[in-house]
Amino acid sequence: MFSALTATLGQLSDPRLRNPIVLSVVGSLATILLLGVVVWFVLDLFAFFGSWLDEAAAWVASLIVIVLGVVFFPGASNAISSLFLDSVSKAVEAKHYPGLGPARPQPVTEAILEGLRFLAVTIAVNVVLLPVYLLVPGLNLVVFYGANGYLLGREFFEMVALRRMDPAEAKALRNRKSGAVFVSGVLIAAIMTIPVLNLAGPVIATAFMLHRFEYLRNDMKK
Repeated sequence: MFSALTATLGQLSDPRLRNPIVLSVVGSLATILLLGVVVWFVLDLFAFFGSWLDEAAAWVASLIVIVLGVVFFPGASNAISSLFLDSVSKAVEAKHYPGLGPARPQPVTEAILEGLRFLAVTIAVNVVLLPVYLLVPGLNLVVFYGANGYLLGREFFEMVALRRMDPAEAKALRNRKSGAVFVSGVLIAAIMTIPVLNLAGPVIATAFMLHRFEYLRNDMKK
């Protein structure tokens, strides 16, 4: 697994990944900014205390923006990555797996819609778990990385697997290698919570999971 991460980080300077990384950074910053604007707007509607209470509310808003940014960014990363799935995958395959041949055709709109569906599911799950995140120190980290690791592992794996397998084959491989896919997802969730690095997180996650997919499907042939 760590060899896949090393290979991924080592390719970030590849010119073929320049545009996806720029798109990832812009999309990530836009997501964080949008979240901040929404939170500030909602809290502004209730800014009727006056004097220092409104200032306190502003500090609370800042804290909420940070917490929600950490909680919901991993899910948003999948929707962002759907925009450049093919270009990242082609760059990784050209360098590390040149003999694979062309991938299965997958409409861009289909990939984007799947990313948005996953975003909705991730938001719903994290909203339900938000009280645990805020009120149960220690356990909150286990629950956060466990839940998001499962979701991210499943979605990123299927996203790259469907370029080479039909849905039934991709699901069967994921089920057989569920433990490895889960651990890979936890690592992706961890990357998505590291400041600065998480701006390129969607690109890193896509490339990393492609390496893991190729390793796991070749492992099944042994």
